[in-house]
Amino acid sequence: MATELQQLEAGIGALESQRSLLGHAVVDAAISAMRSKLAALQAAAHTPPADPQQTLKQVGILFLDVVGSTSLGQRLDPEAVAEVMDGALSRGTALVVQHGGKVLQYAGDNILAAFGADESREDDTERAVRCGLALLALGKALGAEVLSAHGHAGFDVRVGIHTGGVLLGGGVDEDGSIRGQAVNIAARMEQTAPAGTLRISQDSYTQVRGLFDVVPQDPLLVKGVDGPVQSYLVERVKPRAFRMASRGIEGVATKMIGRDAELEQLQETFKRLMQPGAGLQRATVVAEAGVGKSRLLDEFRAWAESRAEGFIVFQGRAVPQTQGQAYGLLRELLDWRFQIAESDSMAQAQAKLEGGLMPLFIADEGEAEARAHAHLLGQLVGLDYTDSPHIRGIKDDGRQIRNRGFHAAAQALRRIAAKAGMPIILYLDDLHWADDPTLDFIDYLGQVNREVPMLVLALARPTLFERRPNTDTTQRIDLHPLDKGYSRDLASELLKKLPSVPAALRELIT
Repeated sequence: MATELQQLEAGIGALESQRSLLGHAVVDAAISAMRSKLAALQAAAHTPPADPQQTLKQVGILFLDVVGSTSLGQRLDPEAVAEVMDGALSRGTALVVQHGGKVLQYAGDNILAAFGADESREDDTERAVRCGLALLALGKALGAEVLSAHGHAGFDVRVGIHTGGVLLGGGVDEDGSIRGQAVNIAARMEQTAPAGTLRISQDSYTQVRGLFDVVPQDPLLVKGVDGPVQSYLVERVKPRAFRMASRGIEGVATKMIGRDAELEQLQETFKRLMQPGAGLQRATVVAEAGVGKSRLLDEFRAWAESRAEGFIVFQGRAVPQTQGQAYGLLRELLDWRFQIAESDSMAQAQAKLEGGLMPLFIADEGEAEARAHAHLLGQLVGLDYTDSPHIRGIKDDGRQIRNRGFHAAAQALRRIAAKAGMPIILYLDDLHWADDPTLDFIDYLGQVNREVPMLVLALARPTLFERRPNTDTTQRIDLHPLDKGYSRDLASELLKKLPSVPAALRELIT
């Protein structure tokens, strides 16, 4: 019975953590019967209900361990060691907070943090992994500082991350309390990571697949876990990656339910795009978080890529930080297309942009004008071309750079389509978080490239239209929460992907 209780609690916690992503109807349909079963089992076992201050949630768990602190203590006096360690933990904490995480516990030279503890977000695990990479960079910086100041080599950090259901709150240390097998798995990820590396579990990997370069590792044994656990060492962020894994619980994309009509609308738009003489078209899928926008896009992309017709893809995803970065989403589109990595130097990024854009213009405008187009667009999106002769005289004229940069970008898209002899599809995810200057550019495209075969397919929440009430709504596809029957079907599909919930318990929702 204890095992069944744990399985139910884990299943309920995992689904509750996805409420903002999946919607209330789906989660309520999934867990109502499970809660009733849990209450019955607790009564039979005379187990009191959980402390109301405790919460079952799915979080990204991060452990950081400082490597070399013990040997450092053998060389320095306690005050010097304390100064080094306090500085390391303080700077590590700042990085966790900067990436949206919450430090729950300090233990000697360790940090335990959670992403999604206070509020579950779509990218909790992604932010945890990005934070882990930032912590590795901090470790390298700390090692150099310790070597310079104290002549001690080998000071570094290692990081482990796992995503899973935990019980937060309650107990003596209510604010920092975190319990569950997932914590043990995260600790094992950290303990087995070589110094200067980041190890993530399979459950974390499924949430960020396609976003990072990883190296698979030999399976690990974890106490209390049946069977070995697959893990990966994360090396770096992929160049401007577009999310490949489904959001929320792994496996949401196993089967699309209740969206056939909306998918057919997108398919018809695609077919119109492929007709001779087709011009620019826009389709915007609108819904609150968790209603199924990303799932619909995944299904459409799989269908489109299975077709015989060819097309060229540009894609980008806005994030909350994008709103504060002028032309951030436009930069994302260019970086993805021309494989400009976040780690590239300014010179490397400029070379890639020029290498991708200039060949489009050289034949009929000459090298100088082709270079001018590249420099103007590069300056617009944040690449530093202030020393370029094409920028120097107008670097303080923001309107002229904007207008000429817009022209260069629109002409580049037009020429790419013409050169390839096929349409372009721009996939724009989370457009509600896009910066206003990029949204202005998208509107500009609709005016100057009307006859260019191009589909701008965007996903957005209704808040986009609160910010931009004049946003083009030529084809707006509103997704509404699934009705009770469809919600049960989707919940059943989701629970099939939760190994902690046995088949007998999944049948409770049907």
